[in-house]
Amino acid sequence: MITLSSVRGHIERHKSAYFDAIVGLFYVWGVWEHLPYAGGMIYSDLDEVFQSRFCPSLFPHCYLGIPYVNVFVEYPLLTGFFMWSMGLLAKVFSLWPFQSFITNYYGYTAILLLIPTVLLIQDTLKIADTLGIRQKHKRTLLFLVATPSFVFMLLLNWYIIGVWLATFGLRKFLEGSRWSSGILLGLSAAANLVTAVPALGMLFGARNWRERIQFLIGAAISWGAVYGAVLILNSFPHSYLTTQTNSSGVVQNFPFMFPNTSFISNFLSYNYNWYIEGSWMLAFMSNLNPLRHVIFPALFLSLCGIITFQGIRKYSNAINTELDRAHLILTMSWLFTFAFLFSTYVCTPQMNMILLPFFVLMPVVRYYPEFLAFDIVNALVIVWGFSAPLHFIGLSLPPHTDFGPIWVSQIQFLAVVRSFWLGKFLIFDGLLFPHKFPAEQLSGNVFPKAVPE
Repeated sequence: MITLSSVRGHIERHKSAYFDAIVGLFYVWGVWEHLPYAGGMIYSDLDEVFQSRFCPSLFPHCYLGIPYVNVFVEYPLLTGFFMWSMGLLAKVFSLWPFQSFITNYYGYTAILLLIPTVLLIQDTLKIADTLGIRQKHKRTLLFLVATPSFVFMLLLNWYIIGVWLATFGLRKFLEGSRWSSGILLGLSAAANLVTAVPALGMLFGARNWRERIQFLIGAAISWGAVYGAVLILNSFPHSYLTTQTNSSGVVQNFPFMFPNTSFISNFLSYNYNWYIEGSWMLAFMSNLNPLRHVIFPALFLSLCGIITFQGIRKYSNAINTELDRAHLILTMSWLFTFAFLFSTYVCTPQMNMILLPFFVLMPVVRYYPEFLAFDIVNALVIVWGFSAPLHFIGLSLPPHTDFGPIWVSQIQFLAVVRSFWLGKFLIFDGLLFPHKFPAEQLSGNVFPKAVPE
């Protein structure tokens, strides 16, 4: 006889398998949503940015020159080389012979991005074990997997690579490994600078300056190895196709010149001149207002000072066990990360990926409905603003891509609401009225002994 208790027991015994199946289902849904020229018609940078950089109209076919050396790419190096590698795979080994090159490129990208996705989830669950979170699968499901951000944002961009590297680095830091943690955070910075911000909280949680120096040297070695290799390659004679301002591209020829740092200056120039996107600043100024370059560092440094002061006053003097130190590291990491996203004038919806592990592991929100409402608003910026999500059933819902003031642009309004909401999480829930860790995580020290290096 099947009873409710027997069903619950069966689910409990096999919850990991059910959880993995749900992850796979939501990932496949996300793959379909962003499928080029088909699927759910949700916009994705994966194909749009790749085409604009590697397939300019100057050439009859996709020009798969080496990124940063032959082709301009506006992302940090690991992301650009990942894009390039997926293009090479699609060109040499076609997944679907009768489909377009871009569809094959997207197919390889979706398959390979599944790796950091699964590893991110596994590392989040391992950190949950370390913290003694009893409902780790439920929390990971609600705050990471079964979310609009997972479905609509994960395959919108390449952020998941940097997010996984940062989360992996956070886990290694909690386990006491400063060198490997630093190396992983350096690689995260080489994939996407934003995802490396949690490193500030890890530095705060180190026991002494020796550990901080180990962490920083590890990060410098990995980051420097990536950028150093491209610096050497870029110094030899080569041609360079820039598509920064013109989709047709302009070809430049460089002689031997060491060191040729043009790929760094081009990256910095492009991002420095980017407009205000997704920030609360849009409520008060135009998207090209030069004050954005002043407000960003001033606000972030001020918030960092407040977070550091509060960390010293409230948390550092209450470390009695390794579990206490883990709580300190996580608390400071999420505060610094939220502070950065609230301060910056570029706060795109896909950046929400770096926040999701903290929603799983930290008492950031008191009630799940608030998180869900926040995440829906975040996803609507892309789904409503840049996509045609009902096209597959024959309904036309035209995108609202108007970048006017927030009182005439629904999408700008939603983006500003999301930005202020981040500020609410940071200031109200993090600094003024911080939530305590659940009692289940405070009843005993389940944290493993630190690994000396």
